[in-house]
Amino acid sequence: MKKFNEQEKVESVQGALALRGQIEEIVDGICEKGYTNIVWLGIGGTWASAQQATVHMKEKSAIETWAENAAEYLTTGNKRIGAGTIVITSSVTGNTIEVVEAVKKAQEASATVIGFIDAPEADLAKMVDHVVSYKQNEQLKFFMVADRFMRNAGEFADYEEMYQEFDQHLAQALVEVEKEAEPFAIEFAKKHWNDDLHYFVGAGNQWGATYSYAM
Repeated sequence: MKKFNEQEKVESVQGALALRGQIEEIVDGICEKGYTNIVWLGIGGTWASAQQATVHMKEKSAIETWAENAAEYLTTGNKRIGAGTIVITSSVTGNTIEVVEAVKKAQEASATVIGFIDAPEADLAKMVDHVVSYKQNEQLKFFMVADRFMRNAGEFADYEEMYQEFDQHLAQALVEVEKEAEPFAIEFAKKHWNDDLHYFVGAGNQWGATYSYAM
């Protein structure tokens, strides 16, 4: 496993899980004030992560939620985004122009924005109403937000137990998954390293995951 740093990967996931207290404080404050709906806003890979968050919530929750493509929102708008809307977005650089402009548009409509911005010095980090800065683990960060909203809505009875297990075991478990996948990956690489093109096919509730994996 070339360039595979097990300790670095474990620490990365553990660091993301350690954000839970900050995330819970933000979400709990929002829930105390009340909200109308939840929008996962992104473009490219972030939009793919957003779609996975909505699939996760749709299975468990009656909260109105959907994934919004930032470029489409800028072009067509969405009347459902307004006062009481919680917009959740993510950006590595904080400079993705479609996301920056979409956040401005949502805030002009009186929405509240939670931003996972990896670069705390970026303008976008200063624009959002609530900022969390930590590199990588975008999907895990999104899921922690979704889970807290569902827990506060009385829809996630196993929340505390699940995250206690995550804190103890998730980081190492994900590393073990990578190790177990390695023999298959080696054989696949030997067979297909010189292919002209690979297709990743997914639809329905697997579209976001497939899109994300292909990227």
